Formats: sequence, C-alpha cells, structure tokens
Amino acid sequence: MKPATLRNWGGAVAVSLPKKVLAALGLGAGAEVVVKIEAGNIVLSPARKRVTLGQLEKEQRALERAAGRASAGKDWLGSPSRGRELL
Repeated sequence: MKPATLRNWGGAVAVSLPKKVLAALGLGAGAEVVVKIEAGNIVLSPARKRVTLGQLEKEQRALERAAGRASAGKDWLGSPSRGRELL
C-alpha cells in the first residue's frame, strides 16, 4: 500500500484512507473510530456501537412481531441445563 499524506483540515490534521481499506472494514464517511497510540504507531479501530438495553428490547419485540409470535426465541427458558450454566 502506498504511503498516505497528512493534510491540514481546519484546526486539525487529517489523513485520507483508501476505499479498499474502508470497504474491508465496513466503514465509510461518518463512521466513528477509536484512535490509539501503540508502540509508537497510530492505530485506528472501528468504534463499538453502544446499545442500551431498551434499544435491544425494542429490536427484539419488533423481531417477535415480524415472526408472528410473542414467544419467539424464548424456547430455551423451559429446557434443562446442558453444561455449567448458572440460572
């Protein structure tokens, strides 16, 4: 891969990332990344999307409605333990 050039952008400095790199990571303009310094290198990593429990519950209810049953995905509740689960 060829070297990238740092450029002034407003009050900051920016680097342009090749489309192939972004596509390989599923990123695009507006994506959030975490910037770290590790062993003298700049490391960019995709930021983890923060999801609240309320958002997860809302998504689950929508999936259950789409499947047409309120108990979708809850079949495991009545099954016996199969390993070292703590219930």
